[in-house]
Parts: sequence; structure tokens; C-alpha cells
Amino acid sequence: MNREDLAQSIARRFHLRRYIARDIVDHLCAEIAGELRSGERVYLERLGAFHAVTKKARRYRDPRTGRMRIRPAYRDVDFRPGRALLRQLARGRRARPT
Repeated sequence: MNREDLAQSIARRFHLRRYIARDIVDHLCAEIAGELRSGERVYLERLGAFHAVTKKARRYRDPRTGRMRIRPAYRDVDFRPGRALLRQLARGRRARPT
């Protein structure tokens, strides 16, 4: 499922125009990104938690030249699925809409 599929599903479920559902999906993503940028944890019940983590700088070997290089530190997003999502996956069922 991609952004457009999600917007279409929301539009169908709540009887909205697709462009409105697309705006909702975009706003949700922007809010999550903004919270992660400010260092906050985002927890969505029945889905899971998003955390902003800082990866340390590390050395690696460049496969083209064989030389050792340093990859600088960077920020990344870590996602931990919630119990409800893990249970749904274990059962092999789709999440039921609420």
C-alpha cells in the first residue's frame, strides 16, 4: 500500500473526496515528521511507535576503490510495532477498521 492507496481507502471509508483524504494523509505524515525532528516519540495505539535515533559515525570499505571511508553520524527513524499489530500479523488477518 502506498500513499495514494491509503488516501483512497480513507476516502472510501469516510465518504470523502480523494483530494481531502490525500491532504489528511499528507498532514499526518508532516505531523509525525515534525515531532520526530524535534526529538519526540510518536506512539499510535494499535500500530506502534516511531523514534528518532542518531546513528554513530562509522568506518566502511568503499567497494569500488577498496579504501576505508568514514560515514558521518546521521539521524534515522526507528519503528517498533505495537502488540495489537504483532497479534494481527501472527493471526494472519487484516486489521479491522474502527
